Order: sequence, then structure tokens, then C-alpha cells
Amino acid sequence: MSSVHRRLVLVAAVTIAADLAVKTAAVRWLTDPVDLGVITVRATENSGVAFGIGADQPFAVVAALTGLVVAAIAVGAWRGDFGGPVGAGLLVGGGAANLADRLVGGSVVDLVDLGWWPVFNLADVALTIGITLTLVATLREKPSRPDEPAEEAERA
Repeated sequence: MSSVHRRLVLVAAVTIAADLAVKTAAVRWLTDPVDLGVITVRATENSGVAFGIGADQPFAVVAALTGLVVAAIAVGAWRGDFGGPVGAGLLVGGGAANLADRLVGGSVVDLVDLGWWPVFNLADVALTIGITLTLVATLREKPSRPDEPAEEAERA
């Protein structure tokens, strides 16, 4: 396994472990919402995907589609399609953590409530940062000129 793949796996594993640990602790010990002024921390369940979309769909459909998306992201990350290993690891880890949560509990536990945005969790933060890092890496790539042979473009 290359060092890039090791970093990808490490970031994904840490993301999964941290997210599931926070969710488990919240469900176990957070009985009442905690108001921190700007945010409220409270355990809620989301049976849909992003922003609750698909919450009215059967569990099997939501779980299967989520699983397919996470698998596609993992394959793309392994192939290096998402920039560096940190952003890719955050994408894989965030997606896998929410999928694991859904498969074990039937829904995803969300915790952070800003009052003006849908409630979210640590895996969602990882996904957002992973997407941002991937977009930045994509924008920073030097495009090759159409008249330049591929070998010369790769050396530039």
C-alpha cells in the first residue's frame, strides 16, 4: 500500500471512529438539549439523506442508494480522483460513518443545531471539508493545453 493510500485510510478511519464515538456518547448521555448560545447540541434522528431528503422513502432504498454513493466515493478516492488523501479520506470517512450509523440504528444521528440550518453531525462536517479540499485541489490543477501531448503536460 502506498503512503498516499495509507493516509487516505488513516483519515477515513479516524473520521469514522470520531463520528461514531461522538454520536454514541450523545445518544447515551445527552438527554436534554445544550444551548451554547450560537449553537444548540441535541441528538436528533434523520431517516433521510442530506437535509432530510428522502425521509419518506423506505429504509432499504435510502440505505442502498447511500451505500452505492459511498462505494463510488471510496473507489474514486482510492484511484486518486479527489485530489489529496486528506480530502478524499474525509469524504470516505464521513460517508461511511453516516452509512454505518444508518445501518445500525435505522437513521443518522444529527447533533449540531444552528437554528437557521438543518441539524448536522461530525461526519457531515468531514464531508463538507472533504468537498472543499477536493474543489480547491481541482481548481489548483494546471490544465493541459489541447495541442500539448499528454506526456509533456504531465511533466509540466
